[in-house]
This record gives sequence, structure tokens and C-alpha cells, in this order.
Amino acid sequence: MSQSQLSGGQELAAIKNRDVLLGSLLERIIDGSNSLAKNAGVGVIGKVSPPPPIDSIQVQGTQSGSTVTCASEILHWTMTHNQSIDKNIRYFSEIDTNPNFPSPHVIDHGTSRTGITTLPTYSVGSTKNAFYLRSYAQYHGSDACSPTVHGGLGSPLKIQMTGSSVVSLLPSTGSGTASPSGQQGGLGLGTVLTRPSPRPKRFSAK
Repeated sequence: MSQSQLSGGQELAAIKNRDVLLGSLLERIIDGSNSLAKNAGVGVIGKVSPPPPIDSIQVQGTQSGSTVTCASEILHWTMTHNQSIDKNIRYFSEIDTNPNFPSPHVIDHGTSRTGITTLPTYSVGSTKNAFYLRSYAQYHGSDACSPTVHGGLGSPLKIQMTGSSVVSLLPSTGSGTASPSGQQGGLGLGTVLTRPSPRPKRFSAK
């Protein structure tokens, strides 16, 4: 039995020996709790194990060397995830202009393994934007799995758009209970149940 599920153990066996009806009731309660948690993607006790990493990411575009050029300013990508997974899995993707993803913009796919978004071709002036993409999965009651980078962890592919839009992206504000600074990528829903609100800054007396 998974460590995140409830087990009656020796205590339930002892109760059933003394009181069959009470033991049967407790057994049904335990089984029902485990079934509910399994369907919800959470654990009765602690966190469940993260899903396995996503196998690969496919971007609609033409690759030349280490750069994928999209035919427009619409980025369309799919995730292949052929591992054994449970119901209520959720998928996330992150887009950054830095291959190390220090401040990524998070996209919540829900249960879909397909993503479509619009990205600008240029930033300030005539500088062409370069974007990087990674994706990962998470259950409601688990941490996120390790991100899969488009092109590979050691050789991420640069994504460039084809169009005329000139936009510099705003700073990321993260996702879930991760830091609102946007500098905690790869966490999806977050790792803590509750993130406290920021405390007001204290002003020293003059």
C-alpha cells in the first residue's frame, strides 16, 4: 500500500476480533478514504509521489541547428507522456527568454497535453526574441515532477517567432503557492498548502 494511504494495520485486526461490526465499519471508512484520495489525486497521509517526467515536447515549426522558427506568432506545442499516470493529473509549461528559466511565465494546461499561445517576434527595437520552453506534470497532492526541456536539459532549443509585434514581456509572478517573485519555476501548484501574504515593510523611526 502506498505510504500516502491509510491502513488499519494491527489495530484494525484487533478491533475486528473484538467487534466484527465496528471493525467492518472502520474498514469501509478506510477503504472509502483511500478511494476518495486516489480519485482526487491527493494522499490521506502526506503527499503522493509525483508523476513520472514527460517524455518529450514537440513544437510546430522548422528546426535549423539549435533554433526552431515558428511560421507565425502563434506557438503551438504538444507533450508526449506515455508513462503510467493517475486521474486528475495536471500539466504545466513554462516559457522564458533564458534557457536556465530563472523567471519563467507559467501556463497551466489542466489535463490537456496541448498548448497554444501567442508570443511577440521582437522586443525593444529590432532585437528578435528567443524563447525557451519546458513542461512538467503534477498531482494535486504531490510536488511537480522534474521539468522536461524542449530540446533536452543540456541543449535547449531556441524558439523564434515570425511576425512584426514588438513587446517586452512583463516580469513573471509565478504560480500556485510558489513565490510571487516569479523566481521559483517548476513548482506548478506549489509545494506548500498555504503561502502567507507578504508582511508589510517596517519603517525605522527617524
